[in-house]
Amino acid sequence: MTQLVFVPLDRAAVVELRSGAGRSSYPGCAATAGLAGTLGPDTAADELDFAALSSAGVLALSATSDPLRLVVAAEVAPAQLVDPGGSAGQVSVRDLGWAQVQALFVDEPAAEPAVALARTALGAVDLDVALSVPEVTALVDDFDLLWFAPDELDDL
Repeated sequence: MTQLVFVPLDRAAVVELRSGAGRSSYPGCAATAGLAGTLGPDTAADELDFAALSSAGVLALSATSDPLRLVVAAEVAPAQLVDPGGSAGQVSVRDLGWAQVQALFVDEPAAEPAVALARTALGAVDLDVALSVPEVTALVDDFDLLWFAPDELDDL
């Protein structure tokens, strides 16, 4: 059985991952028990995954520095995840490989000013707090991350 995890990366880090030269561990977000507890017991699996993607998009504001957010979605073995138990679904992903990447999520170019504004407003806060920063909330509300297939990376 595998689990979907969303990992925010800079473009250079995605290229390294694709080449096999990735890091041993990455921060990410997944549909954890803590996230499910926050959203409620009747939350459907696809809603949990969407919430994890949204959290990863917010995590990208502090974990990356590219002008637009980029998040990879990967199917990983549960043993690859370390869950510290937070309410926003934040995890660490070990030994991520390019073959596990199922999709790329990227901001549209028009989001660049909102990404910059949210990143500046964010400061050094944890993910749970970041989700309530007004500029971050506006970014999440106004700009969805767009889906791309992994083989479209060079076209982004």
